[in-house]
Order: sequence, then structure tokens, then C-alpha cells
Amino acid sequence: MRAARMFAVREVRVVDSPTPEPGPSEVLLRVKACAVCASDLHMYEEGHSSGVYPSGPIILGHEFSGEVAACGADVKDWQPGDRVACEPSWFCGECDMCRRGLLNLCRHIIFPSYPDRDGAMAECITVPDFSLAKLPDNVDFVAGALAEPLGVALHAVRLSGLEAGMKVAILGAGAIGLSILQTCRAFGAGEILVAEPREGRRAAPARLGATVAATAEALKAFWDDVSEPDVVFEAAGGDHSFAESLELARPEGKVMVLGIPSLDLQQYSARIPRRKELTVMFCRRSRHTLHDCLEMLSDGRLDAAGFPTRNYSLDEASAALEDSIRREGDVVRAIVCP
Repeated sequence: MRAARMFAVREVRVVDSPTPEPGPSEVLLRVKACAVCASDLHMYEEGHSSGVYPSGPIILGHEFSGEVAACGADVKDWQPGDRVACEPSWFCGECDMCRRGLLNLCRHIIFPSYPDRDGAMAECITVPDFSLAKLPDNVDFVAGALAEPLGVALHAVRLSGLEAGMKVAILGAGAIGLSILQTCRAFGAGEILVAEPREGRRAAPARLGATVAATAEALKAFWDDVSEPDVVFEAAGGDHSFAESLELARPEGKVMVLGIPSLDLQQYSARIPRRKELTVMFCRRSRHTLHDCLEMLSDGRLDAAGFPTRNYSLDEASAALEDSIRREGDVVRAIVCP
């Protein structure tokens, strides 16, 4: 098969690689769509993921969908030709977290594109059979790949305890921010406000019904001293986004942190969350969301067309990564289609 492998920082080349063989409980997928995530960009720009370096050239990409090409001997639920999306957090099923149902917190989790497990920016990938969900007939492969960031949002909104009518603020209008916006709408949120510094990215949340401003500070003009947001979602990952999110939430409000900042150590004013008695929760990936997201995409509660995307061939994988770094225009996800 052909695969886009990262050989060094900002050096991705398409090369011939052995086609992986599925194990007894694995499925071989022909990848049809693989989206470029911000965590892929961290690896691409910095050469590591949270301080973990690959031991050799690695294939990026973990937001993907495809078609079943072959099945391992013990696979019963899938057949060649099935159209599927994949949940990329592959849990062990045996540790204490898994036994409690906290599968995204598995102590032995395997995550494609996290060293040293190859990702999906290739013609094929092997995946555990339990990680798949069938694509509804009216959900295409690109939407199937976007089910992963939508799942991250669905997990965060569930954790937040969002109730109908609540006011929401979202920092960042990238793929995660837009996913949160759509999910909050589906849950019946009241007013939704979005801060996005890049002018090209402000149109998409506005089309989805949000009130949009350039900065978190500018959002404050849309409420008075007794009508701050009930829940704030930090999805920007900026150097100051976490501190800004604390300033926006109402007393006894909630701040949900999803962004991955370049600066691992964050500074904030401790008096703000203390005096407001805020609940701050950090969110890790997703849990029990893939099937629900695909159902919501199928019945229209979520809409993949709400995400400005651009498609690239596998040979254009390097361009997809570079364009994603530049963040020009309104595109929030580059999609590599092998």
C-alpha cells in the first residue's frame, strides 16, 4: 500500500509500505477519508506527542472512515464492502478504568498516530473490530471521519450537564468548536456565543446561529453582570484561552477544557475560579459516542456540511498539513482521501 509517513519535523513523504494483515479480531480497512486534527499538527510541527517521540517514520491521522477490505478469523460482525467509521481510542477492556466503563481513560489505550501506532493517512489500516460503526446510507465518508471530533464534543457536552435554555460560550471556531456548537444546539441550548480571532472562521458559527466576536473579551459586551454564560467550552488551545474562559463563566458555572495548548504550563488568576466557585473539568477524547454521532448525522441533528472542509489526495498529504498550519480562509478540516 501507499502511505504518508512523517520522517522528521514537517517532512511527510508518500512511500510504499507493507499492507498490514488483520489479526484474528481485527479488520483491514481501505481508508476513504482521513481528517487532519490539531493533535496531528502538534506531532508534525514538534516531532512528538505530549513528549512521546516516534521511534521511526510514522503515519499520522486518527479521524477516519473507510470500507472493510478483509476480516480476521474471529470477526463475525463485519463483511468486505461494509462502510464504516472508527472510534480511534482502542481500550484494553481489562484495567480498572475499563471495568468502570471509562474506556477513554484506559490505562493501556492504543491510539492510531500516537507513537508508535501508525495512523490512517494511508490506503489501508488495521483496526479492532469493536472500534467500528456502520455508516448510515445517507452519511458519506467525509462525514464519517468527522464523527470523531463530533464525538469529542458530544462527550464534553454530556459531561457539562448542559440543560435546555442554558447560555453557552465557546472559545474557538475550529472543528471542535463547531462540533460543540452543533451539539449544544441539538441539546436545546439557549444563546450560544463564540469567540474566534481568525476572520475567515467567523462565518461558519454565525451560519449555525451563534453570536460571534473576535475575542473572549469582546463577548462580554453581550451580557450584563447577572447573565454570564452557564457553561464555557474552551476549544481554542491558545496560550491564554484557559484563563479567558474562567473570566466568562457565571458564578457556580462550569468551564469545560478541550483545547490542547502549545504551552503545557498555563497561568491563570486563582481568585477568579475561587470567588466564583467554578467547576472546571478537563475532557479527554470521547466515550460511547460514535454510534450516537452517526445517528445524529443521519437524522439531521448534526450536519457535516456545517464544517468548511477541503479535500486532498494522498499525494497531497504534506500540503494538507501545511495548509492546516496556516489556517487561511474558513477551512477547519483538511481531508485526505487516499
